[in-house]
Amino acid sequence: MFQWHDSDLQILLILGAFALFGMIVYLIKHKKIEVKYSIIWLAFSATMILFALFPYLVLVLGDISGVANPVNFIFMTLFAFSLLIMLSLSAVISGFSTKIKRLAQANALLEKRVRELEKKFENKGE
Repeated sequence: MFQWHDSDLQILLILGAFALFGMIVYLIKHKKIEVKYSIIWLAFSATMILFALFPYLVLVLGDISGVANPVNFIFMTLFAFSLLIMLSLSAVISGFSTKIKRLAQANALLEKRVRELEKKFENKGE
């Protein structure tokens, strides 16, 4: 049976973090995601790259934050980034909701104005 060694896992984490970073850059380059929405993702992938390249950093930060196990510190970091991403998406959705509401109101006013103009022209044509 295959046994995972720490160096194998570190290489896998490095490759995964660089793949995530590359995918984010690809999405930005091909205008699939705007830079302002990808900043958190870029920060997350950069953090994972740092953790993968310098595993001692995880130990030090885990000790500073009082987390007993380095893996728990990684999960805590993942959870914190997940919360940040959800918060930023909620803010974006709220902004879009407000814009859609304004557009719907402006559209209703324009429709009313068009109907009034149509009635005006119908009355003049008679």
